[in-house]
Amino acid sequence: MIVRRVVEAFGADYVQWRVLTRVMLKNDFRSATGLSMGRTDLSIWRSFIVYAVFGGLMTLVAVMVNVFLPGLMLPGTIVLTQLGVLLAMAVLIDFQNVVISPDDYDILAHQPVSSGTYFLVKLTNVLIFALIIGALLGGPSLILLLVAYGALVAFGGALALAGITTATTLAILCTYAGLLSVVHPRRLVRVLSSVQMIVVLAVLMCPIYIDNLFGPALERMMSGDGVVPTPAWVFLAPPAWFASLLPLFAGEWSAGYAAAAVAGIGSVGVLFFLGAGKLSVSYADRLGAITTRSERRRRSLRPRRSTADRPRMRRLRLPPDIGVVATLVRAQFRDDMTFRMAVMGLVPAILIYSFLAMRQGPLPDPFVEPGAISYGLVVMNFAAIGFPLVVGELLSMTKSWRASWIFFTLPADRARLVVNAGLCVTLFLVAPTALVIGGVLVWSLGSPWHAATHALVLALLAHLAVQARQLVGPHLPFSRPPVKGGTMAHTLGGLFVFAVIGFFLPLFFGLVYSATAVTVTFIGLLLVAAVAAPAVVRAGIRLRMERREFAG
Repeated sequence: MIVRRVVEAFGADYVQWRVLTRVMLKNDFRSATGLSMGRTDLSIWRSFIVYAVFGGLMTLVAVMVNVFLPGLMLPGTIVLTQLGVLLAMAVLIDFQNVVISPDDYDILAHQPVSSGTYFLVKLTNVLIFALIIGALLGGPSLILLLVAYGALVAFGGALALAGITTATTLAILCTYAGLLSVVHPRRLVRVLSSVQMIVVLAVLMCPIYIDNLFGPALERMMSGDGVVPTPAWVFLAPPAWFASLLPLFAGEWSAGYAAAAVAGIGSVGVLFFLGAGKLSVSYADRLGAITTRSERRRRSLRPRRSTADRPRMRRLRLPPDIGVVATLVRAQFRDDMTFRMAVMGLVPAILIYSFLAMRQGPLPDPFVEPGAISYGLVVMNFAAIGFPLVVGELLSMTKSWRASWIFFTLPADRARLVVNAGLCVTLFLVAPTALVIGGVLVWSLGSPWHAATHALVLALLAHLAVQARQLVGPHLPFSRPPVKGGTMAHTLGGLFVFAVIGFFLPLFFGLVYSATAVTVTFIGLLLVAAVAAPAVVRAGIRLRMERREFAG
């Protein structure tokens, strides 16, 4: 049996590897699908669909690049770079606990499990999910290669896809295990959350990177200056090492492509060797020991002031039912680093998208030029509506979801809690975003009235979108476990849907801004709908929330 020989070649016990891998995968898929009201939740399959859709978009980008830059190297590098970044985000966000757990030692220490078997089990567990995501993201590109270049090039693309997926997963695994050996687990959560925020910002900045790196080459190509050769600096990027397999399998042999391919294969071997040394059963023992040991607290040299001497911070006075949810959100923001960094990542993202909106000059005034479609307005609409919906989705998921049992034991109106969670998104994200967008529009349009009106319309639409999401998929605050691969998929799915909506919104605004009477009537209807939406949503979900049971 080939699998047995491969497993034993790495010094692992095949029977133990098969049993442990099967048990871990069963537990992972059970936690990913879950049960709700006696029905299987299809979140994991929806996540797979989202990844497949993004794979199609990546293929479309490659086709557009290939029109101006003929060949396989540069389009392949762009696709593999996108795939590697998205896969790294998925592993960082959704698979932190899969890499190694302190409980592993307590479970496996009394069993004859070697360190090699332990490492291969952990690696297999992560790689299966990573390869599924990689196949969904890169599958459409492989189909395109098969149709356009034949089976041999498609096979080379499959090897490149497997290589970048394995290398990315191993790199994160080695980094994660290496940090655990020098950083206390509690601090490590903060470090990883900060890395997660940086990666998210890097993805949001991709349009600027692509424009700056490939813009001059595209301009030369479109001006008819001939085929642009592959820049030498491209071979410094790891995705290019694996992308070099494409021209090699297409018959374009060169020393540069061969050296890059060897570097890619060698990087996988080096990362595998490093990971095997860092992940072991004895290492799990050390991790369990430092996890149970309290972290040393740094004492400040300055004497701490008493509570009475501290200045009291003025807080926004909210109705009691909304204040309860707001307090819960603030506490979760303080204690859950993943949730905190996800929200904090949107703050610079809003500023980045405002900068992107103004890169091409002043924005067209939607009241003066009704129906005008510009890149800046599309980006502005996307940030105003898409980001609040992403936060609304994250507001229902946490690793501490079992603490939500209190919602099912107290005599509380669950439907009201769900609605108030959406209102918190409006108060703490939609309103500040509207102020930022309003300031950008005042600077760009030169008309404070037009800027304030358009910012108000976007804020009302975002508020209605958040409440509509609560009506379609109501969930109590922080009551769902994160689905493996689900957090990243939900984020990508929300961004994609509202990127499309943001593209068509200027056409809709062209109709409602065409006449003053139509504009006033439209804003009046939005205000009425915004005020009535919470009551309508609460009435629509009350029966469903009363029937819902605690699944912990």
